[in-house]
Amino acid sequence: MSDGAGIDATGGDADAHVVLTALRTTGAKGLSVTISVVHRTVELLCVAAGATGLVALVLGVWAWRNTLPGAGIAFVCGGVTLAVAVYVLIRVGALAAAIKHPAETLAQAQDLVLRAKGSPELHQLAGAVRTRQSRKAAKAAGVGRARRALNSGRLISRVIGLASPDPERHRYLVPFTPDRLKDLWLAILVGLWAWLVSAAVASLAFLSLAIQAL
Repeated sequence: MSDGAGIDATGGDADAHVVLTALRTTGAKGLSVTISVVHRTVELLCVAAGATGLVALVLGVWAWRNTLPGAGIAFVCGGVTLAVAVYVLIRVGALAAAIKHPAETLAQAQDLVLRAKGSPELHQLAGAVRTRQSRKAAKAAGVGRARRALNSGRLISRVIGLASPDPERHRYLVPFTPDRLKDLWLAILVGLWAWLVSAAVASLAFLSLAIQAL
């Protein structure tokens, strides 16, 4: 994070000032609202997916207890869905912990911005903030706004990763590092597919049990 990256000291100070000002004015509120909505939504999905996985596991093993392949498929599908749901729930809970300490989270984010001063990522983030401020009065389409928010989120994550948050000093920001976010999104994607498969397995197992009861 030196001037050799193409950003001189004056430019680095200006970029840091722009981002720090944005963090102080809207950072804490925006972070809390965003994570709160995501946490509640993902939490409900995890509970539903976990319940589906458990039902698929129990019904599948019970319905195909005399058929090893069928019972094995039900055990694997249901178990994977349940495990991924628990994993995602724990990781998202770590993100939501920032809501309970907004002042500390904001202070840690500001510290990381200062540590990333002079970096190309911080320069890009400052440019995005300036663009947003210059177009503040204009109303953008929903898709465009969502795309810009996603890009800003990725950029913030890159700044956090570049600054290497300390597990103790920046404990509320560690879950936002690029690697952890990447693992979380991958787990969510796998979990959605596993949820779909478990739902199919649970339905087939229920149908099999109904036929056996006739």
